[in-house]
Amino acid sequence: MSAPLLQLQQVKYTYDKGGFTLNCPYLSIDTGEALLISGANGSGKSTLSKLMAGILKPCQGELLLDGATANDYSLGRIGQTVGYLFQEPGRQLFCTTVEEEMLFKTRFLGEDISAAQAKAEALMQRFGLMHLCERSIYRLSRGEKQRLALIATMMQEPRLLLLDEPTSGLDQAMRNVLYELLQELLNSSIALALISHDKMLNQRFGQHVVMVEGGVVRC
Repeated sequence: MSAPLLQLQQVKYTYDKGGFTLNCPYLSIDTGEALLISGANGSGKSTLSKLMAGILKPCQGELLLDGATANDYSLGRIGQTVGYLFQEPGRQLFCTTVEEEMLFKTRFLGEDISAAQAKAEALMQRFGLMHLCERSIYRLSRGEKQRLALIATMMQEPRLLLLDEPTSGLDQAMRNVLYELLQELLNSSIALALISHDKMLNQRFGQHVVMVEGGVVRC
């Protein structure tokens, strides 16, 4: 039997400032699974997701990808498997225009630009951003930035998507588009890990719930 896509084993992380500690005895997620990370504000949900994405490195324990210890992997290497959407979309947008943001990875890696452009246009059309493709990211609304950050993350084609409040700033029509796309991703064996206060999203994708209480992860 193959190992799960991602695992955390006996992981502990303590912030230098503030002293908050997160303890995760065990967590796993495999292809085609949806994981809902739930808990009160300040409980450690975002810290857990950043450990899963390799943004934070465990003080103790192991992050494993496909059964191999990934503690020492670079963020770029982990990013080939795990895509992460920040709660604040402006933190991960750094190109000049919407179109440049969508094609950044393709150009950086020297991949086939024509195929990437077709995919980018389809996603921008689906999320109502096609008419803004030449617009500066600094002139986007909060909701437009959220949509752009989300689909730019999808352009990476990760096997696991970690989404922190993905419906924040989206109206109901765009939320419905997102629900449909997430279901399509699950159907194509992409794994999802979600942090959200959106009741409809949680009902649709909360098959497996992980609780974070006072810095302790309870599966």
